[in-house]
Amino acid sequence: MHLLDANRNRIELDPLPEPPQPESRAESDALASESPLVKASRAFFGAARRRSDGVLESAPRPGPPATAFRERDTGLVRTFKREIAIRFRAGTSQATKTRILERFGLALRRRNPFVADQLVAFDASRARAGEALLEIANECAALDEVQFATPNFVSQYRRSRITPPAAQWHLENQGRADGQLKGEDVDALGAWRLTHGDPDVVVAVLDDGVDVEHPLLRRNVWRNPARSARDQVGRDFFLPDDDPDHYNPRPKKFRYPYDAMAGNDIHGTPCAGVIAAAGKAAYGIAPGARVLAVKVFHADEFAADERVADAMRYAATRADVLSCSWSGGASADVQLALEDVKRLGRRGLGSAVFCATGNESQAGRPARVGFPARDPNAIGVGASTDQGELADYSNVGSEVDFVAPSSGGVLDIFTTDVSVHGRGFNVGRADKGGKDGLCTNEFGGTSSATPLAAGVAALVLSANPKLSSDELRELLRQTADKIGSGYDAKGVSPRFGYGRVNAARAVEEAKRRAPARRGSKPRKRR
Repeated sequence: MHLLDANRNRIELDPLPEPPQPESRAESDALASESPLVKASRAFFGAARRRSDGVLESAPRPGPPATAFRERDTGLVRTFKREIAIRFRAGTSQATKTRILERFGLALRRRNPFVADQLVAFDASRARAGEALLEIANECAALDEVQFATPNFVSQYRRSRITPPAAQWHLENQGRADGQLKGEDVDALGAWRLTHGDPDVVVAVLDDGVDVEHPLLRRNVWRNPARSARDQVGRDFFLPDDDPDHYNPRPKKFRYPYDAMAGNDIHGTPCAGVIAAAGKAAYGIAPGARVLAVKVFHADEFAADERVADAMRYAATRADVLSCSWSGGASADVQLALEDVKRLGRRGLGSAVFCATGNESQAGRPARVGFPARDPNAIGVGASTDQGELADYSNVGSEVDFVAPSSGGVLDIFTTDVSVHGRGFNVGRADKGGKDGLCTNEFGGTSSATPLAAGVAALVLSANPKLSSDELRELLRQTADKIGSGYDAKGVSPRFGYGRVNAARAVEEAKRRAPARRGSKPRKRR
């Protein structure tokens, strides 16, 4: 079995048996009786909806059961029942759209709120099973009038982190710890001589929620200037738009052990801190910029690809930069969302999307760059260490744009943690980042490198807001430090990309390219 991505490339899928039999410990966790897959089936395919308190109330809907697949390349599990997401090419008439739907026995479920030519359709007969509908989606995708057609998957996503030790060496590395190399950092102090970030520059953190009341974050949380708007501090795209808790993007899911990634919304708050924390305990790389909380995950529960894609589109209407510290199975909807943000973002200049390349590499066994980081419209960020080396977990390939300092050497990354008492990577231990639990010294992986690079982008756009997203990407590439070896004649390495992000050089170059001002008009606040 296979599906087609937005470029009509084949993504190989293996159907999971019924009942699914796990082939590995990780898959066993994904398929167990109270696993994310089972909960996703109840939540998305049951007759009732998820209550705002998180309780699932559902009964099986009539018709064939949901079908689950494993993506052969990544091992990630994906499931759908009878919906297909379709985007028609611009200019396709309504009559043609209707005729195509009728040809395949499909009926309109809903239209996409961000893209006029995109919709979700369902099997009108309510009799066809997953594999048959997958074939129908591929047939539909092959039509000239269709830009993409794909099962409306609910998918497993990886929020990646590496665990080891303290202090914000990634901003200024003085080589204080044994084994650290002085200067192997992002050169924040050099950039801060020119800007700490403009409050009108916004970085969206698409993750499992941001603790918007955190004392080191709350002053830099994006707040909607329209008092009557429902999205006062962001949205939760894991929940339906009409759910009472949809406009609450805070961490919501906690389960013992509370310092483990599994079952806990504790990943997005450290990412936000790497970008824009501001206080004596910890600083982000852009402590003058703001962060927009866009919740797409509830811990490690499966997420609907359609909702992840729409979260990107929404974020582009509010933010200059998107930070995505996760990877998932290839999705045509997410692919097109990466294109859409260039149209929707920054009044046509485009929002830049920074994506983690992934943490699956092992010694002697390099792993390819994950999705969506490998998409040409995403900026792929790998991880380097405090010793100026590539982190051994960091995925590699031609899609790596550059790396940023993270864990894997002597010390990990020190940043904000969930402020809810007894929750987070640090549940209140002095040796884990402080007894108050407000910070952790055990963040890392490409999950930390990505928001660091995104925060550098916020500094660059603060210095020169006229840069397009493509110009921003090119500037960060050209000002990167050439650490390590293996660069070709064009200055590109499959391990480091164009090198390690250098905040000072990037901001200096942005200022050099900025058009001369005759007068200064304040930028409109969003």
